[in-house]
Formats: sequence, C-alpha cells, structure tokens
Amino acid sequence: MRIIYKTNTTYSAEEFGKMNLEIQKHDSKFRKAQYIIAAIIAVIIAICLYNAWYIAAAAMVVVGFAVFLYIIPHNVRKQAEKEFGKSRLEGTPSNMTFYLDHYEEVNKMGRAAYKYVQLRHIYETPTNFYLMLNDKQGAIVEKANCKPELIKFIGKIKAQYKL
Repeated sequence: MRIIYKTNTTYSAEEFGKMNLEIQKHDSKFRKAQYIIAAIIAVIIAICLYNAWYIAAAAMVVVGFAVFLYIIPHNVRKQAEKEFGKSRLEGTPSNMTFYLDHYEEVNKMGRAAYKYVQLRHIYETPTNFYLMLNDKQGAIVEKANCKPELIKFIGKIKAQYKL
C-alpha cells in the first residue's frame, strides 16, 4: 500500500492530560455532572441574593468561576497525568504512517494498524488531533509535526467517516 503521509508524536503526561480533558468535554456524564454543579451554585447564589447577602453571592460567583475554569480542568488533567505516569510511554517517540484506508503507529510498545472505519471520533484542538478508537483510548497527532497536507487529510477523514 502506498504511504500518503508520515508524522511523529512524543508521548508525554502533559499531552495525555490535554487529551483526557478534550475527551471529557465530549463525555455526556461529565457534562451532566458539570450542569448539576452549576445548578447547585446558581441556587446558592439565588438564595444569597434573595436574602440580600450580596457579598456571599459575589463570593459564590467567584467560586463558580474557579470551579469551572481552574479546579475541574486541573483535576482532570492531573488524574490523567498520574495514570499516564504508570505507563512506560513517557518521552516515547511514536511514528505514524497514514495510508488511504488506515494508519499505522510504531513505538517501543510495538506496531498497531487501525482502519479509519474503526475510529469512533477524531477530536481537534488548536495543537493536536486525537484519533479515538473508543471513548477512552486513542492516538495523539501533534499538528506541529504535521505537514499542512496531512492536517487537511485528517480533516477529510473526519468528514468522510463522520467522526
């Protein structure tokens, strides 16, 4: 089979933490938990405003922002980084080769090949693509290491397979 594109990624706890945060953004259970927390904070703010406890209401607004902008993302990343620390992949280079119907990944753990139809999702961030085989397992493709043509190719795969 003819090679279309090649790239490489160096796996790290930080990248794995970013991937896990992106996965959680698309997880309905995680979003539901966030909505419940937001509703509880909103009720507390409403009670504070009703009782004219304006300082307490303002404090709850600050707490709400802290929870959603720092605490939750920080904990999600740190938990993923802790789990990644147990693996043997820290600093491991991974070479990826893309073909018309599948991609291959080779690193010190071995070689794996996956057809694009096996992918469940492709998540895109400003810095990475995450090629997800299921809701918790996937490969990281660093955009910084990709040629512009590969970035377009992954976008076409995402559209073609409705990922």
